[in-house]
Amino acid sequence: MTAHFASTLQHPVVPKDGVTVRALFPCRVSDPKPGKQDERSLADQAAMHTQWLKNNLDDPYEVTILEGRESGEWIERADYLELMRLVETREYDLVLTEDLGRIIRRIHAHLFVELCVDCDTRLISQNDHVDTAQPGWEDRSIFSAWHHERSNRDTSDRIKRTANSRFLQGGCAAFEIAGYNKPPGAKSDLDWQKDPDWEAIYAEWFRMLDEDEASYAEIADWLNKHQRPTGTFTRKDEWDCRIVGRVTHNWLLKGYRVRNRRKSRRNSAGKYVSIKADPSELKLRPVPHLAFFDEAYYDRVVAAVDERNARYRRKGQNGVDSRRRVPKKRTRFPGQSLVCGICGRGFVFGGHGQTDHLMCSGAREYLCWNGVTADGPLTAERISNAVFQELSALPEFDETLLSLVNEEALKADGQRSQQLEELVRKSDRLDREIENIMRFIRSGDSSDRVRLELRQLEESANEVKAAQVRLAATPSGVIAVPPIEEIKSLATEALDDLSCDSWEFCRVMQRMTPRIVVFPHRLCDGGRLVLRARFRFNVAGMIAEERLRDALRGPLERILEVDVFDPPQREEFRERVVEMRKTQAERNVAETLGITITAAQRASKLQKLMDQLSITDPYLPLESPPDDVSRLKRHRHHRYQFTALPDAGVV
Repeated sequence: MTAHFASTLQHPVVPKDGVTVRALFPCRVSDPKPGKQDERSLADQAAMHTQWLKNNLDDPYEVTILEGRESGEWIERADYLELMRLVETREYDLVLTEDLGRIIRRIHAHLFVELCVDCDTRLISQNDHVDTAQPGWEDRSIFSAWHHERSNRDTSDRIKRTANSRFLQGGCAAFEIAGYNKPPGAKSDLDWQKDPDWEAIYAEWFRMLDEDEASYAEIADWLNKHQRPTGTFTRKDEWDCRIVGRVTHNWLLKGYRVRNRRKSRRNSAGKYVSIKADPSELKLRPVPHLAFFDEAYYDRVVAAVDERNARYRRKGQNGVDSRRRVPKKRTRFPGQSLVCGICGRGFVFGGHGQTDHLMCSGAREYLCWNGVTADGPLTAERISNAVFQELSALPEFDETLLSLVNEEALKADGQRSQQLEELVRKSDRLDREIENIMRFIRSGDSSDRVRLELRQLEESANEVKAAQVRLAATPSGVIAVPPIEEIKSLATEALDDLSCDSWEFCRVMQRMTPRIVVFPHRLCDGGRLVLRARFRFNVAGMIAEERLRDALRGPLERILEVDVFDPPQREEFRERVVEMRKTQAERNVAETLGITITAAQRASKLQKLMDQLSITDPYLPLESPPDDVSRLKRHRHHRYQFTALPDAGVV
């Protein structure tokens, strides 16, 4: 690569401090791996920019290199965000790049150039002939962004046309599923063959789906029992319902290869997401020599299975998945917060086919017996009410507490000094190792292994130096603790006007209650199983300043217990029935409370049992699955194998 600018600039680069030119080198490769772009291009770009500075500057210069290894269309790349942050500091004089596409693509490239102009930072793009010190840079910047976009689109269209043409001729046959043999070096589906051993397997597979109305899970159990391989390109070694469902719906079984069922579309952030393609774009290629079934039989069986399974799909009021195309990270509360107290795995929405109920993901996979579900809206309401009550009851800070907080802060300062010293020693050691390797390279050795080790050392050195900067920037000394009312207002203002089923509400609640552990309980006289939540509530999670947040985490932490269920009638009225029975007849008590005499009798009976057991809480925790609950049968399944995570039950 060579610079396209002349050795003498029409407008020289003037350092802001009058001494040293501070330059930023954004270098990027999109896909550094074998057969794709070479990662050594990053060093080549930096070398080209350095040579340009030597040819065009008389002043000393200081260089900051920002390396990126992701798509230039993605506007949320870490290196691009860091580049914008550095430009906005207004401390740099020059951004030097090979072309604007190395920084960012689309119209965002022109917007970045405008950002540099706003921050009095000169930008020079060598191949695009963009120099913000020259009049008319706007035209060249916009034209460059348009040129990169058009070039990308033309390349994409050409690749799609080529792939579609080759598909219709038997090409683009990359991955075979279980039951097919692809000879080494095969370029066409005409070279593929059916595995004769799988004729009987697929015949029995579809017979079970058709005649026995077997589920995908039962098919998976049958295949695993007979030790049938899942296929060359399947990540799992054992069959599960997802793999069975995916293979069942593969049209190759009825003698058709399919292309363009889905396509990629770029979103506003520059990421490509997979979406369903328009039916008119679907392409089929008949391959009758690969068919295991007659087309009519295959279509009938699959249609019947889909109809049976339709009632288990998640649907909204209009029949469409209410969470379709919603990122899983943007879930509603208490999603991603509930944890099973038995096995330690997270609760997920969709418990027993109910879209607003959560259940243990371990129970779904037969790794936990806790199949009790939590009502999502009720759980969110109960936990948020408990949080608001505890929030309003927080007392003011006293002098003793403030002194303890500052003692902990000073202790943390001492630990920070030790960490800084350790980081300095580690940084010096890494610098020495890097220098040793550099001397080795200068002596004539250019092996890839040495360069890889150098790259790893440089990355480690950058991480250590970043940690040094982070620790050095942390304030020290006495902490100014704000009044408790100010801290309370942070939480209440953040939750004001937020719906309980919104992602924003979930994010705020997770700051104050990051882990909510639910344990199965049962009334001492029997009945249905319910869940009781236990969690650490800490309003300090709403404080932005890290040092203050860490110092107040202990003093403001509370452990809360909340029943995330509606109690049965005998427990709901138990205390009032017992109190009123001291002075009134049973019939009068029932009439006054608006319940039946039988309900009043059961409430009294429950209290008597509690007295016999010498307990004040009628709910008892369960440590093992009860034998008399017909709906709790996960532990009886032959695939059940209880496995608890190390932090199971820890709040």
